[in-house]
Amino acid sequence: MDNIIPVLMCGGSGTRLWPISRSSEPKQFHALSGNESLFQQTVQRFRSEQYAEPLIVVNTNHRDLALREIGQLSKGTARLLVEPCVRSTGPAIAAAAALIAEEDPDRLMLVAPSDHVIEQTEVFTQAVSRAAMAARQGQIVLFGIRPTHPETGFGYIEVGEAFDEASFKVAGFVEKPKQAAAEALVAEGRHLWNSGIFMFTARTILEELERYEPDVLACARRALSTAHRGNDTIRLAADFDTAPVISIDYAVMERSDRLVCVPVAPEWRDLGSWSALWDVGGKDDNGNVSRGDTLLHDVRNSYVAGSSRLVAVMGVEKVVVIDTADAVLVSSLDQAQNVGRLAAELAAAKRPEANLHKRVRRPWGSYESLRVGETFQVKHIIVDVAGQLSLQYHHHRSEHWTVVSGTARVTVGEKVFLMTANESVYIPKGDVHRLENVGDEELHLIEVQCGTYLGEDDIVRLEDQYDRIVTI
Repeated sequence: MDNIIPVLMCGGSGTRLWPISRSSEPKQFHALSGNESLFQQTVQRFRSEQYAEPLIVVNTNHRDLALREIGQLSKGTARLLVEPCVRSTGPAIAAAAALIAEEDPDRLMLVAPSDHVIEQTEVFTQAVSRAAMAARQGQIVLFGIRPTHPETGFGYIEVGEAFDEASFKVAGFVEKPKQAAAEALVAEGRHLWNSGIFMFTARTILEELERYEPDVLACARRALSTAHRGNDTIRLAADFDTAPVISIDYAVMERSDRLVCVPVAPEWRDLGSWSALWDVGGKDDNGNVSRGDTLLHDVRNSYVAGSSRLVAVMGVEKVVVIDTADAVLVSSLDQAQNVGRLAAELAAAKRPEANLHKRVRRPWGSYESLRVGETFQVKHIIVDVAGQLSLQYHHHRSEHWTVVSGTARVTVGEKVFLMTANESVYIPKGDVHRLENVGDEELHLIEVQCGTYLGEDDIVRLEDQYDRIVTI
């Protein structure tokens, strides 16, 4: 019997976890719980004989991050289905199902977000095994989490009569309730938290999309039919941006009569806010959760995190203090659910802090902008061991590279040569060039750009080992 294909949804911006989570590097790519990022934990969760190679659905802006994080894992591979734009989960799942159906329309798909924490993996794995029987019978299986307390931040599934020994028919849904309503739902005992995790065959979900949202399915199929298919990456064509913006919940789940629910009781968390992270974090004797270089005095029931400097907090209670290289958040713990409003205001004001961190990750390493002027920019570039920037040139800027540590192989035009610490090279505007780390440690260098335009889109890419789109 074919293994289940995990379809991992890697979208979302996680604005309620600003300033750590930003649109260019959302929460799933951060180590918010444990040493690995939420995305890496999710990929690892589906590394077993029960599952096939995962299919990761990712926006084009986050493709490099996903590739880099997969490369850091010790074993296993994954395929990426890359969306050219964000159209919500309905079109994304339609495209994933259409792709899987090319090989086997009766293949089981397990669709899961990439930003959840499931600590009791074996409990969840057993629930997946129980759900497979109903899914193979043409049902859409939802995984409902047995509530441990009244929760206003989650939607609820109302369960009806039994479908089989492991699952129940879905009687309805309740959107995120107010506190009193949440208390009543939990007391009633017929409602489970909606995990947003689903299982079905590709055939089943395609039939339901054809039934309820044929335009969504048609757009997804067009985008897939002319997709660019690389080694492990399928890039959906631009037709995808004509798909209606609709979630799979509205497109199918709230309309289908083929829904069943499997109750499951793992240690499950959707880490959607700083208060949720405080709930699950390891607390000191005063109820505080602290990460990074922090000093707390007479502080209680608070969440404090520092990433770039010492963060000292004194004489407060129930607060959130988050420090990053370019922004600091201070909020009451009770208002932490509303942080997304701040992120929206920053985006509306076109502040870079809404979207970008100072340190920008790439599949080959990272860079940090140290100083920017009208006609110059200074960057600190870090290239991982065996990392390689694309073969490229620029229309509007020249560059000066100075190696700080490590060993670089540099291509400028027809010349190829090695550089080590305290050596420099000038790259004129328009000259083809490439940078590679050929040493056994990280390569650090300072780049000075000079020109009339310094945007990241002034890169004409000729060759690339990470399967990014080349210009010619």
